[in-house]
Amino acid sequence: MNEKPPEIKTVNTTIEILGKFYPIRCPETELPSLQEAALRLNKEMLAVRDSGKGINVDRIAIITALNLAHQLLSTEQKNNTLMSKINQRIVHLQDKLDTAIHKTQQTELIYSSEE
Repeated sequence: MNEKPPEIKTVNTTIEILGKFYPIRCPETELPSLQEAALRLNKEMLAVRDSGKGINVDRIAIITALNLAHQLLSTEQKNNTLMSKINQRIVHLQDKLDTAIHKTQQTELIYSSEE
């Protein structure tokens, strides 16, 4: 049987960036995330504008995009480092468990052969 994938309901909303309003259409389930992203983007762009680094909207947008991309890459690098450390710890714990299990099995073999 061919089952249709569930329909994704979309909604219309408006976001504000640097005092301008932009109509946006997105999946209903993504609306809170989109609104949060828009607030964050507006906040970051206002900070760039107010710092005097941005002469025009294009420059403000580019500097903001670079700042956010840098933050994202830094976060990803930190996450990768943490995941690597976690994986190393898991391997170490697995080795310790394997050693303990092996010793237990050897002890059981010794006792069972003495009977």
